[in-house]
Amino acid sequence: MTVDNFHMLLPSKLRSAGIFLALVAVSATISSCQKKIEDVLVEKAIEQSTGNKVAVNSGGNNITIQSEGQKIEIQGNSGVWPADMPADVPKFSWGKITAVTRAETPEGKNWSVVYENVSGNMAKEFESQLKSNGFKNVTTIVTSGDGAGGVVSAEKEKLKVVLMTGNGTASLSVVKEP
Repeated sequence: MTVDNFHMLLPSKLRSAGIFLALVAVSATISSCQKKIEDVLVEKAIEQSTGNKVAVNSGGNNITIQSEGQKIEIQGNSGVWPADMPADVPKFSWGKITAVTRAETPEGKNWSVVYENVSGNMAKEFESQLKSNGFKNVTTIVTSGDGAGGVVSAEKEKLKVVLMTGNGTASLSVVKEP
């Protein structure tokens, strides 16, 4: 190969490499901007049933749905107590957390924590923790002889807490009014 042939070959190889890199960059940009087809289908279904525009974003075990000042976040298999749970709410430490749901609306914030493998006398224990944290209007309905099943509800200022337990599962709901 002569020097002249090399100089003629070099620009065409550079041009080809440049075009290839540009195509890769454009396709990466386009694919990162596209929503998952599942998210688009869920958005359309919600929009058709509610009449409101929504945005759905899912990743892994998490789903976020937003619409007109409202936001719902669902964390499946999180296993983690919500970091943004109001500090006055005692941590329910019986069992394993299987899902966490958060919602923000003009009416306030909501948390829902679902548990499995729940055992022990937690209804009365949780009632005691709520009272220790200053909750009032505490109502407890025990539905099992050992105190493992039942409903506990309580209020403190703008916080409302309800715990439902039974058959090895529990659901804790917290509402914080604005």
